[in-house]
Amino acid sequence: MDTAEKVIIFCFLIEGVCCRDFNISLPNKIKALSGSCVIIKCRFEIKEQYDKHLTERATGVWYKDGTNLNRNVVFNSSTSSRNLLIRGNITGKLKDKDCTTVFYDLRSNHSGLYFFRIESEGRLKHTYIQANVSIDVIESPPKPRVQLYVEQKEVQGQEEVLEVLEGSSVSLRCSAETLCSSPSPTLTWSSTPRIPLSESSRLQELISNLNFTATHREHGVTFTCTITYQLQDKTKTAQDNITLHVQYSPQNTAVSVTPSSSVLEDSSVTLICSSDANPAVNYTWSRESEGQLKQLQTGDTLTFNRTDPTHRGWYHCTAQNQHGSHNSSVKLDIQNAPKNMSALAIPSSSVLEGSSVTLICSSDANPAVNYTWSRESEGQLKQLQTGDTLTFNRTDPTHRGWYHCTAQNQHGSHNSSVMLDIQYAPKNMSFLLIPSSSVLEGSSVTLICSSDANPAVNYTWSRESEGQLKQLQTGDTLTFNRTDPTHRGWYHCTAQNQHGSQSSSVKLDIQYFPQISTSSSCSRTDVTVCFCEADGNPSPELEWHLSGRHVTTSSNTFISEERLSSTVLRSFITLHQSLTNTSTLLCVSRNTRGTASYLFQLPSSVERLNHFSLLIGVAVVALVVMLLSAITCICVRKGNGKLSQTTQEGTKRSDQSTSEVAPHENQDDPVYVMMSSAGAAANQDSVIYSPIVFTKSESQEFGSLSSLDYAVMQDCSKGLLKTESSIGESSRAREAQVIVSANVRMKQTEEELFEDSSQLYAKVKRRNP
Repeated sequence: MDTAEKVIIFCFLIEGVCCRDFNISLPNKIKALSGSCVIIKCRFEIKEQYDKHLTERATGVWYKDGTNLNRNVVFNSSTSSRNLLIRGNITGKLKDKDCTTVFYDLRSNHSGLYFFRIESEGRLKHTYIQANVSIDVIESPPKPRVQLYVEQKEVQGQEEVLEVLEGSSVSLRCSAETLCSSPSPTLTWSSTPRIPLSESSRLQELISNLNFTATHREHGVTFTCTITYQLQDKTKTAQDNITLHVQYSPQNTAVSVTPSSSVLEDSSVTLICSSDANPAVNYTWSRESEGQLKQLQTGDTLTFNRTDPTHRGWYHCTAQNQHGSHNSSVKLDIQNAPKNMSALAIPSSSVLEGSSVTLICSSDANPAVNYTWSRESEGQLKQLQTGDTLTFNRTDPTHRGWYHCTAQNQHGSHNSSVMLDIQYAPKNMSFLLIPSSSVLEGSSVTLICSSDANPAVNYTWSRESEGQLKQLQTGDTLTFNRTDPTHRGWYHCTAQNQHGSQSSSVKLDIQYFPQISTSSSCSRTDVTVCFCEADGNPSPELEWHLSGRHVTTSSNTFISEERLSSTVLRSFITLHQSLTNTSTLLCVSRNTRGTASYLFQLPSSVERLNHFSLLIGVAVVALVVMLLSAITCICVRKGNGKLSQTTQEGTKRSDQSTSEVAPHENQDDPVYVMMSSAGAAANQDSVIYSPIVFTKSESQEFGSLSSLDYAVMQDCSKGLLKTESSIGESSRAREAQVIVSANVRMKQTEEELFEDSSQLYAKVKRRNP
């Protein structure tokens, strides 16, 4: 809404308040796009006496180019739109004196002057002929306007060509007066779709801002803003554009040489300098001389009409304008017959893998020479390419070797060589374990570390210990002459040179046969519970043998296992059955390296003692004491009379190895041994040992003498003597005081032993190791 419309409405309101007459407020002129719509802002006033007639059923009527009810009516709000010349709708509320109206699908013949009439109940019927609105239906939308803002300030220019400085903050604003349409019109930018749009709209005006930082790439670019109306039958557009001129410092400065940068001595050569800049630049030529730049001349060209070897070198061109400068350089090579030849590698003959290297071949020659590069391969030269340079953009170890450059013209040839050394950090690390990564305890093992690197690397060995790496030694080998389980674990080898390092690791596995822990034991309450713990690598297996038979989990036996570590296994066995004094329990551990066993001393015989057994024991002891007293008396009476006979009998029995083993079927049963009295007369304090003979199978069960119970015997010729306190060096021997009579015989059972009180037998049992 412009200022004139606001003044009209204000005056209309003042007039209506003061004098309350038939008045109307309409815009003077409205533009409408053909095929689109138009909105007429409208308010009216009536005389006060007609207020009661203005109801909800009031009707609005529009005339065109006159107010004749028969010829000029084009719209009536109470009539169906099909019967009207113009389709439309009164959007305002007539009861509130708002007659705002919208007309749809306007055509060029709808252009003209429009009058409004109000009709309601009673006598309220009035045509407002004192004011009208002119509607101009146009075929094309109004052209938008593009403006340039630099650093938020508008820039004015001529012929739509505007200058901005590179690096400035630029905003192109496109604004357009909007006409009624559905959907609403849109603004779009062309030529630079990659730059994001920032759109905003306001009353009857659409605005789109294009914001960016000016660079030389936008120089000479024409930016076009297009307003688009999507109508029912077609799309209508209008455009405006602006060409941007960006001032910037020289870019892309380059030097070209005619005929080439390598020219024959005494020939002519021209160096041409070019640059991209706005405004135009001034060119200055200079030449490197003893590490400094010596200025030669200005202008975009530098010409030598007659070249000689002194013209050879680097030439620099500097392009400059008020915004900055930029330079480029070229090497001018004056050629002659081959001489003073050399081959170089821009940055060095030793370069890091992955970097770029250029081999440059130069010579003094006249006329110009042809350069040929070749490489030594298996004792022969393999031609690569021609030209004075050989470039490897990304080097790798296969490029290492001798390179030869040959310069040749019609007067002869000359060559030069350079060694290209490609250096790189360690890679492709590998391990070799001799004999293997899994070795038997006590054997020797060597760890060898290798890698691919140039120059050679230093090797450092370390080992994982409690989550940290502990350094061991340097060198490519690590040897253990005699391994043990402490050597088991992860070993790390680090290869390092000045270009980097790489690490790799290997696991050393020390294997050993099973070892059963001495903490293995048994206990008994209502049942017998034993556990066996074995350590071995590879991890061992455990099995149980009860009285020589392999046992597994059953109704009377329960076996469970617990893995304590990768090498330690613990097995539990629970025995619910009753055990005899002769029952044995054996734990056997196996792995691929060997077998170990452990024999348990079952607590059954001790734990089953009760009060009755104790009473029986006391009675037996009393009986033995009485028997011993009687035998002692008999021995004293017989005296020396029978000493020689006893000695002879004892000697005879000793020669015949009189100690015999009572036969028994079960290897777990006690062994009853009949004792002899050989040597009793030698010394009353001497201790007599009875030899015991076992079958082959039985002797294997005992293992060693320290696992047996020994019977201690003494001479009875002078009464009952004190038993010897120990036998040999065995701490496991059990003492027993035995009185041996002259006449003894073998007893088969324990019952027979006690039936005949005149003879005593020694009871020998196996013991746990």
